Amino acid sequence: MKVIEEPRQAEVDHLDAEALIKEARRRQRKRWWHIGIVVLMAMLVSGVSYAIVSSPSARARPTGTSSPSKPVSPAQSGPFVSLKVPTALAVAENGNLLVVDSGRDQILRRLPSGKFQVVAGTGKRGFSGDGGLATRAEIDGPAGIAVAKTGTIYFADDGNARVREVLPDGLIETVAGGGTLPLGTKPVAALSAKLGASFGPFSLAIGPNGQLYVGSSGVYRLSPNGMLDWVVGSTARALNKGFNGIYSNPAFQTDFTPAMQLAFDGKGDLLVAGGYGYGLYERTTTGKLRFLKNIRGPGASWGSLARAPDGSVVLTGRTIGLARFQPSGSLTPIAEHGLWTILGSHNELLTGVGVAVAPNGDIYLDVDAGYFSSVSAIVELRANGEVAALWKS
Repeated sequence: MKVIEEPRQAEVDHLDAEALIKEARRRQRKRWWHIGIVVLMAMLVSGVSYAIVSSPSARARPTGTSSPSKPVSPAQSGPFVSLKVPTALAVAENGNLLVVDSGRDQILRRLPSGKFQVVAGTGKRGFSGDGGLATRAEIDGPAGIAVAKTGTIYFADDGNARVREVLPDGLIETVAGGGTLPLGTKPVAALSAKLGASFGPFSLAIGPNGQLYVGSSGVYRLSPNGMLDWVVGSTARALNKGFNGIYSNPAFQTDFTPAMQLAFDGKGDLLVAGGYGYGLYERTTTGKLRFLKNIRGPGASWGSLARAPDGSVVLTGRTIGLARFQPSGSLTPIAEHGLWTILGSHNELLTGVGVAVAPNGDIYLDVDAGYFSSVSAIVELRANGEVAALWKS
């Protein structure tokens, strides 16, 4: 019979001590493992945070600024300034009038108080600022302007051969141009495209689908995938027949230079002022291009276009004055005599280069911009028939 001896109390105490030490060491290793994971996670988070904070857009975003989906606060805009050479106009969904001032190399916003506040540009001609606040960016010879329903402002930075955007949070980015690839009938990555090889980016318009259209040596559409598609224009000359009639070839196979002004009517057709026909053209939703009317005349600009809330397009030009083009194809004059007392001459209106229509139907005219006349003015034709000069040189 095997006798199993019970351990003595000292041995029991020794075994218990070893077990406790082993358990303590196991728990210590486990705790250090947890601490190591926590430290590693903290390092990763710190690294990501540093990378984000170190990025240009994050560095430029001030603490407490709104997200891109919110309106710009006054603190995110620049100082109040006086106009020099207003060149183009646009009206935001909230009714704010935006002015391209090529004399200041800035984009301005007219406040209800009548003051003009800087939205983009330092006033120094150059190129800088992408990823930062638009008011700290340098721009060069801004031209056309368009405002999306989201509040994003697009403008043609003509001197830099780029199209840039000012987001609702006040940041600025390039969305097209600055590259070396020539534009053609095949889509080109917008940021790799060479804009302004022959004619700089002049005019901009927002299409019915919310996409941006750029008028330059032809008309290009900025697709959601970041490509520029040629929708009006060609590398081969095809316009003939005295610039009249409907062309059987698609619009993107028709030579068209330059596309000075763009606007969409209520049918979704794209109206273009410019071309070698010096007139008003229409690109239909079926892709055809047709000549509508001569609106330029000798010694004047190609005219100006702006879509109205009712789907019509308000336009100006030497041969037509101020008129409204309906989607049905009719062209009717808009009373101008109230402007003459402000401008002093009927011809002052006809050389205007900027027009915009507010959501309430008010029409804004940027008259002459100082290029063809001694008078420059921004005039408002209110829907009730009243006429007011918002600014005059």
